[in-house]
Amino acid sequence: IGAAIAKRYVEAGGSVAIADLKLDAAQATANALNAAGPRRAIAIEMDVVNEDAVNAGVETVVKEWGRIDVLVSNAGIQIIHPIEQYPFADWKKLLAIHLDGAFLTTKACLPHMYKAGGGSIIYMGSVHSKEASPLKAAYVTAKHGLLGLARVVSKEGAAHGVRANVICPG
Repeated sequence: IGAAIAKRYVEAGGSVAIADLKLDAAQATANALNAAGPRRAIAIEMDVVNEDAVNAGVETVVKEWGRIDVLVSNAGIQIIHPIEQYPFADWKKLLAIHLDGAFLTTKACLPHMYKAGGGSIIYMGSVHSKEASPLKAAYVTAKHGLLGLARVVSKEGAAHGVRANVICPG
């Protein structure tokens, strides 16, 4: 989903940063996006649950492109278990990637958007943002949480021209 979103932005003339835990994967995507024309994509190694890594990655983007207009918060994993067998470590890992990652990237990008007078934050939700499925307690909880975060960002960001939305594929 992230690569397709980045491709669409590049096709529309935008510049994108591809952030991934694995720099080589991010670089491969950036290289593919840059193959058809001018350099519009850069690769960033980023662990979205590490505040220092997120801040460093956002600063790299600002140094490269001069601003941040859009954040697409797309990091996510899926771990399934019945609730009574759900390992707490797996629960925390999934929530950290989905929710802490969304929070930290938002926190790092907002000052740049406020300074520029606007921006857009897009969280990648799911059908599970509005519905539940067996075996997916952490995932459903995380996707529901993104709706709340987007609502708060919308209210706080409105005075600065920043909006937030959740895309719910499925």
